[in-house]
Amino acid sequence: MLWVMATPRVLILYTGGTFGMVEAERASRSGPIMLRISNRTPGELKRWFLKRVPEMPEIARCDVEILLNRDSAHVGPEDWIMLAKRIQLAWKQYDGVVVLHGTDTLAYTASALSFLLRPCKKPVVITGAQRPLSALRTDARRNLISSLEIAASAGKSPDPRAAQGVTVFFDHMLFQGNRVRKRSASEFEGFESPKYPALADVGTQVRYLLPGKDITDWPRNPKLHLEPAFSEKIVHLHMTPAFPARRLLDLVLGQLDGVLLQIFLSGTGPTHLPGVKEFLESAERRKIPVVLVADGYSLQDDGGANPGNYAAGQPLLDFGGIWAGSMTPESAFVKASLILGQPDGK
Repeated sequence: MLWVMATPRVLILYTGGTFGMVEAERASRSGPIMLRISNRTPGELKRWFLKRVPEMPEIARCDVEILLNRDSAHVGPEDWIMLAKRIQLAWKQYDGVVVLHGTDTLAYTASALSFLLRPCKKPVVITGAQRPLSALRTDARRNLISSLEIAASAGKSPDPRAAQGVTVFFDHMLFQGNRVRKRSASEFEGFESPKYPALADVGTQVRYLLPGKDITDWPRNPKLHLEPAFSEKIVHLHMTPAFPARRLLDLVLGQLDGVLLQIFLSGTGPTHLPGVKEFLESAERRKIPVVLVADGYSLQDDGGANPGNYAAGQPLLDFGGIWAGSMTPESAFVKASLILGQPDGK
C-alpha cells in the first residue's frame, strides 16, 4: 500500500505591523517615507502573499485570517487574550500557527501567548519584518517562508519537541517566545535572546540547536489554572543612580497592584539611598509585590546578574524585592500582570 503524507495545514494570523504596511505619500519632497496600515481583506491578503511568496503552497496549506490590523504599538492585553483564544480554537484543525506581528510589542505578545497557551503542544511561530513585504529589499519574505516551514514541521524534526511551543523567528534564528527582546529597529537581525540560547538556526536547512522547553518557571501543579486576565495597574520603573524613591511612595504605590523595578545589569541598585529601603518596605506592607529584573546578556548560570552577588544588591532582596532571574523585562512584566490580574480567590 502506498502511503501519501498529507500536506500540513498552517493558520496564518495577521495582526498588522510593518510586514503588511504600504508606503504613504511624503509630507514633503525631501521628507522621509511614512509607512501606514493597508486595508486588505483576508482574501486580498492571501492573494498578495501568494504573489509575493509563491512557494507557500509547497510548504503548507495556508489559511489567512486578519485578527487585527494595526501598528503593534497599539496592541495590548485584550488583544493577547483574543489571539490566544483564536489559536486554541485552531488546535484540532491545523498543524501549526504563524502569527504576523509588528515588532515594537512583539516580545510582549510572545510572552503573553507562552503563558496563556500552556501547555502548547503545537508550534506557534511569531514573526514580523523590518521592511514591508512590498518593499524591494525586505526581510518579510524569508521570515514568512522560514516561519511556515517551522510551523509545518511538527513531528518531522529529529526531536519532535523542537518546534513545539510559542517561539519567535526573525532573520535566521528561532527563539523561545518568552525570552526575546527587540534589539534594533533597522537591522534585519532585529531580535535577540540575551538570557537563553536560540532554539534553531536557519540556513540552507532548519538546524535545531535545543529542544523546545517550557521554561515559564511556574509551579508544576496540574490544578493550577489562571484566567486570561491582566492587571492594568503594573508599572515598569527603571532604577537610576538618583532614583527618587521617596517621591514615588504616595504617588505610585497607593494606586498599583505591582511594580516591575529594572535594576542595574549586575543585579545592583542605589541601595545606599534611604528612600530605596523605605520604598520597598512600604510596598511590602501594602502587599504590593516589587519584581526585580535586570537587562542585558547576563546568564545567571554563568555567574551573571543576581542581587545576591553584591553588597549593593542584597538589600533589594532583604527589603522585599522578588528576583525575576533570567526573565526579560517584557516577560516579567507580562507574567506579573497576568498573575496580579487574576480574580479574587484564584
